[in-house]
Amino acid sequence: MKKNIFLALDFNSKERALEVTDQTKDYLAGIKIGLELYSIIGLKGIKEFEKFNLPIFLDTKIFDIPNQVAKTIKIITAFKSIKYFTIHSLGSLEMMEAAKKAANGSDLEFLAVSVLTSWNKKDLEHIGVTNNINEQVKILIKLASQARLPGIIASAQDIALARQISKEIKIFCPGIRGNQNTQDQKRTLSYKEFNAIADDKCFAVIGRPIYEGNVLENIKNIINSAN
Repeated sequence: MKKNIFLALDFNSKERALEVTDQTKDYLAGIKIGLELYSIIGLKGIKEFEKFNLPIFLDTKIFDIPNQVAKTIKIITAFKSIKYFTIHSLGSLEMMEAAKKAANGSDLEFLAVSVLTSWNKKDLEHIGVTNNINEQVKILIKLASQARLPGIIASAQDIALARQISKEIKIFCPGIRGNQNTQDQKRTLSYKEFNAIADDKCFAVIGRPIYEGNVLENIKNIINSAN
């Protein structure tokens, strides 16, 4: 069985997050801990997820001046269980390079956020960006590649575009759905569509389609939908 799903633990309960991880661990490539859960459990609470022996992706999307980012990364790297960590590519090349330098000697891998999957062209225009989505994604992926970061966060719709820039960079794709319910995401694909274009360095980040309802049944159905 191909394991390319990172479970998004978007919970405000550590107990629920541990329960769902335990139910699905045999089907996962890893787990993602975002701001909601992290705000409750903190770095120390992440240690409780080590027992699952799954890569942990801490998704706090840091965006600050280079010096503050570097100081934060020094703290993050002390927690060996964290494999992946997100930083905003909009924070500048200098910021991403400062993060990479601060993590030197550790196994921490950075994932640069390109354009959020909840955004469309109007959202870019509201902050003064006149590029279309594809143009902006391309600029930001190039910046992440220039900073020599190992991975990016991008819509699955941008996989082909990303591969034009780098064949090696890891691509983590939120907004993957098991059906047509897109909820708060605007640029989405189904898991079947994702698998049709994904290579072995692409990962689907899935939350609610798995844990809303029968967790085990949901993840099996999503995986089977790609066959």
